[in-house]
Amino acid sequence: MTDTNTWVAEEYVKVNSPHVKTALAALSLAGDALERGGTFAEIGCGAGEIARTVAERGFEVWASDASPSMVDATRQLCAGLPVHTEVRTVEELDLPEGRFDVVHSSWVLHWVAEAHEPLRRMARALRPGGHLVLQWTGAQPRSEGTGLFGILRALADSPKWNDLFAAVPPAMRDYPADDVADLLKDAGLELTHYEPELPHPFSRKKGTALTPEELAEMRLRFRRTWFASQAEVLGDRVDEFLDEALGTLVEAGKTDPHHARIVARRPV
Repeated sequence: MTDTNTWVAEEYVKVNSPHVKTALAALSLAGDALERGGTFAEIGCGAGEIARTVAERGFEVWASDASPSMVDATRQLCAGLPVHTEVRTVEELDLPEGRFDVVHSSWVLHWVAEAHEPLRRMARALRPGGHLVLQWTGAQPRSEGTGLFGILRALADSPKWNDLFAAVPPAMRDYPADDVADLLKDAGLELTHYEPELPHPFSRKKGTALTPEELAEMRLRFRRTWFASQAEVLGDRVDEFLDEALGTLVEAGKTDPHHARIVARRPV
């Protein structure tokens, strides 16, 4: 179960424009799939920007998200278009087998407590010739040890903070890119694009400082996305926690969240 069901669309869209751009970039790698139209599953639809874009290109879209606020925003943005919306977590989603020409999920997988079965469902949902387009965070190789998410979870579980986080612990999880790639191949898909390490502006060597502007940007993203569900619980201590978290990440050289991108195809 994810903790994204409490996210508020109005806050999320303030920092989401880069994610929309990268989602469109990833979808462009699925050959001519976006030009043919058909059926499209948008898993983690956010505020509906991608659902609207592909619906305007001739797709019938099934859009789902764990957040009622996100689904409401998608419904409003896509009014009059063939977009079906549903409040549903990734873990609960049951996609019809062989139904979709494109299944897309950007920046959602790392919120899933156990992603292997949902990934298999996504693979099974593709028609022959259909494409699965995935992007997610926390994809660093296991050989690199604890990543950004692990450090944040450890800090939240420390004696200073664990009482506040007991009710809403951080839910981000790491899924190494090579593990996801192997799972998709075992599910019968062929990888057409594999990018296990997307460039990221916050990538730094250990002990290298971020600029004040970059720190402010990271704090904003943490507050509106990764720790959106915890902000109310932390109350007036949220900035104290975020400053400590950012300092810990910079010192450990773990400010890069390790984004990955995979496009896979169901053989005809």
